[in-house]
Amino acid sequence: MARVNLERRAAIGEAKRARTRAAILEAARACYAAPDTASATVEAVTQAAGLAKGTFYLHFRDLPALEAELGDALIAELSERLEPARLAVDNPLTRMATAVTILLRDLAAAPAQARLAARAAVMLPDVAQAVQARMRGDLADAQSAGLLAVGSVDLAVRIVVALVEQASWLFSANRIDATAVPDIVRAVLRAMGCAPDDAAQRTDEAARNADAFAQQTSVRGGSAS
Repeated sequence: MARVNLERRAAIGEAKRARTRAAILEAARACYAAPDTASATVEAVTQAAGLAKGTFYLHFRDLPALEAELGDALIAELSERLEPARLAVDNPLTRMATAVTILLRDLAAAPAQARLAARAAVMLPDVAQAVQARMRGDLADAQSAGLLAVGSVDLAVRIVVALVEQASWLFSANRIDATAVPDIVRAVLRAMGCAPDDAAQRTDEAARNADAFAQQTSVRGGSAS
């Protein structure tokens, strides 16, 4: 009788569990990104994943536990995408505008991702808090530098998040496309108190920063392959 390799069996079982967990998370993304879905349910997620409902509970205690893990994944992706570009810009308002430009371009390119982002901002508190924390840091720096006309940083954050959220819904419904990104960024800057010429200049600079970062990312991706 062949000797059973217990370590190999355990590794195979662990890999299978990881694939199933990843499938559940990917199904949750699909549910939140679906155009006709207001919210996800355990039943919807397991159906999308092609799994039995009982399998879900082998991996997640309940739907909030799944949403928390999905939120962590989205926050990590957001940080990876935006932080390098943001940290390369000294001026806090232009830094914020650069981050918003990159985010809006990504959402314009993928309506399903736009729906996911818009719903996550409403339904996944950790994601909303992470986005607001990043905005708050830039806007607090802008206030300290005398660049922010809005008296309250919290109010400024809410204004920016509201504009980005509304843009996400419009992208998701294909009512606007990437050509609207500069207009939205200018609107964000004008809402922060920038004069028209200043807002236009910062929007152009943010676009150049986003272009340069996209090129750097493409070069790194090509080198890795």
